[in-house]
Amino acid sequence: MTVIDRVGPLPPARPGARAATTGATGFLPPAEPGPDAGRATEVAASAPVALDSLLALQQVDEPTERDRAARRHGQALLGALGRLQRLLLLEDGDQRAALQQLHALVDTMPAAADPGLAAAIDLVVLRARIELARRGG
Repeated sequence: MTVIDRVGPLPPARPGARAATTGATGFLPPAEPGPDAGRATEVAASAPVALDSLLALQQVDEPTERDRAARRHGQALLGALGRLQRLLLLEDGDQRAALQQLHALVDTMPAAADPGLAAAIDLVVLRARIELARRGG
């Protein structure tokens, strides 16, 4: 059976590439410490710097995560406002559960990092607070 594993032309072959892959596979530590023994200590000493770099990269994504959480929460708030509207217009039923959910969503609204998103969410929160005030929630 023939298997196609890529589409397109093959990359040009490098002359020494095959010779390097035909040797032993795996990693073998040096038998005895050589002149590079001090280098291992230097690499180990730089490990906290690498950890700090990884933590810094995670913090870079923090605004993105905050925006994502705020967007999801805002969509849930819009959904709760829509349910309250349907209760008022169509069903004329018990609104207490919808008002409690709306109140909980307004109280736990996360802050967005993006100014445009924050402004849009602030308007949705304002509308929800108006509805809560009108209904005594």
